[in-house]
Amino acid sequence: MADHARPLGAALAGALLALTAATSRAEAAASAPCNASALAVTDAGTKIAGDRAVTRIEVINNGRAACTVSGYPQLQFRRLSGADAFVVLERTAADANYHTAGPAKLTLRSLGRASFFLGYPRFDAGRNACGAISTITISGFAGKGTISLPDTIAPCDTVNVSPYFTSR
Repeated sequence: MADHARPLGAALAGALLALTAATSRAEAAASAPCNASALAVTDAGTKIAGDRAVTRIEVINNGRAACTVSGYPQLQFRRLSGADAFVVLERTAADANYHTAGPAKLTLRSLGRASFFLGYPRFDAGRNACGAISTITISGFAGKGTISLPDTIAPCDTVNVSPYFTSR
């Protein structure tokens, strides 16, 4: 009986070694940054509380392979006229308002999602509504690509941006 156990044990050890190697290759591939061409972006909703609004932007990996996003998104805003909108971006790390834990490297499997929040005042000091943004462009991905979201938000002066976090 011991003679039969040895080949079974060797086969099991070989299979375990192969599985470990495959997992290591998959993890190495997953550590590659996301390429913008494999991503989609969507407005996942805005919540308004008094003078402030918070918009959640969701990034979706439409590629076949897992990839990573990390830290804060790089953003550019354009007005309805097509001109750049000059707003101050403030990075907001761990913040109870945004329910994020701070910058991290996130792995997105195929069809996986990550989000970030944009928080902004809706009115200027004179209680006037601010100019509308028509496009949000997100960059900082592999291959120097960008993804754009046609979206209408109207931030005044400063936009707080959270780090990427895992979407639920």
